[in-house]
Amino acid sequence: MLATALGDLVIHVTLSGDIFLKSRRTQPRMVQRAFANLGAALDRSDLPVAVERIGRHRFRVTAPAEALAPVAEIATSVFGVASVDTMVELPADGLDRLADGVAARTAERVRGKTFAVRVKRRGRQSWRSLDLARRVGDRLVAAGGTVRLTDPEVVVAVQVLGRQAFVVEEHRRGPGGLPIGSQELVLSLVSGGFDSTVAAWMMMSRGCPVEFVHFSLTCAQSDHALAVAQHLCARWGAGMAPTVHVVEFQPVKEALLELVDSRMRQICLKVLMTKAAAHIATERHISAVVTGDALGQVSSQTLPHLVAVSHAVDVPILRPLLGMPKETIIDYARRVGTAQLSARAREVCDLSGGGPVVIDAGRHAIAAAVAAVPEAVMADAVATRKTFLLSDWQPGAL
Repeated sequence: MLATALGDLVIHVTLSGDIFLKSRRTQPRMVQRAFANLGAALDRSDLPVAVERIGRHRFRVTAPAEALAPVAEIATSVFGVASVDTMVELPADGLDRLADGVAARTAERVRGKTFAVRVKRRGRQSWRSLDLARRVGDRLVAAGGTVRLTDPEVVVAVQVLGRQAFVVEEHRRGPGGLPIGSQELVLSLVSGGFDSTVAAWMMMSRGCPVEFVHFSLTCAQSDHALAVAQHLCARWGAGMAPTVHVVEFQPVKEALLELVDSRMRQICLKVLMTKAAAHIATERHISAVVTGDALGQVSSQTLPHLVAVSHAVDVPILRPLLGMPKETIIDYARRVGTAQLSARAREVCDLSGGGPVVIDAGRHAIAAAVAAVPEAVMADAVATRKTFLLSDWQPGAL
C-alpha cells in the first residue's frame, strides 16, 4: 500500500446507488465485481496505485501526486462508479481544529466569490454537520467570501467518516450503473454508426459483458466498425475481454439484389442479419441479441417490421434505444466518446436502388421474401465467419 499522511491528496471512489438497491445477499458480489473492474482499469494504465475498500460503498485510491488526475479520469469510466472525488485528509479531533483546517485549505478558492459549505457526516461526533458548516462559513467570510446557499460559485464539500475528515478538492461524476460482469453476456450488432455503439454501451452500463457481431459488406466499413468498438471498449470495457464475430455478408446481399423485390430488400436484410446473430448467440450460449433499433427511424424499424424481426428468431432481442430520438442518441455518443468516429460511418446497407420501400409488410410476406435467399448462402456466411478477440484486431487485418 502506498503510504499517505494528513494533508496528502487521495481519491475516493463512491459506488452507484443501483448497487445498494440490491439485496444484502447480492450486494457483496456487486461490490467485489466493481472492485475487480476498477483494479483492472487501473492495471491497464501501469500507474502506481493502491486500492482499498473503506465502508460499504466506497474505495480509497492512493497514488503519487502526478498520477492522481489520470487515475481519477480512469475511475470515471468504470461502470458501477457514481462519483470520483480527489480529497485531502484533515485532522478531525475537534470541531474548531477541523473548521480551521477546512478554511485554510479552501480560503483561496472562495475569496471574492459566493460559496456554500456542504457537510456529509457518518459516525458519532459530539457536533452536528450544521455546526461544522457554520464554523467553516464564518472563517471563509472573514477570508473574503460571501455565503450563498443557492447556486453558489464555489461549493466547499466536506466529508467526515468517523474520525477521519476530508475536503473535496475536485469532484468528478462517474457513469453509475452496474459493474460489468454482474449481469449475463449479450451479443451486440455493431456497424460503427451512432446507434449500435450507444446500444452496446447501454448494455455495458447495466452490467452486461458484450460480444460483438459485424456484418461485412465492404472491408473499409468493417475496419471502421471494429475501430469504433475497440475505442468503446478501451475506455468503458474494464471487466471484459470482448470477442468479435465478422460475418462476410456480401453473398447474402448479392442474393437479395438478385432474388428479392427491391421494396422488400431492406427488411429482408434486417431479418437475415438478426437470424445470423441469433444463430451465433445460440452457438455461444449467449441469451440475448442487442440492436441499435430506434422505433420508426428507418423503414426496417417501423413497429410492424420490428415485430416481424422478433418473430423470425427464437433468441430475445434487446433494443435499449427503442424510444430515443436521433438527437438523444447522438448526445449519448458524445458522452461515450465515439461520436466523431461514428459520424464517419458510410451507409452500405441501402439495397433499395433509390426506389420506394415497404414500411408495414406483414410477417408472412416478409418470411416469404426471406425464403427466396438460399439457406446454403446464409449457412456458409455464418460458418465461415472470423472470430477473434477485439484486442487482437489491427486496422487492415481483415
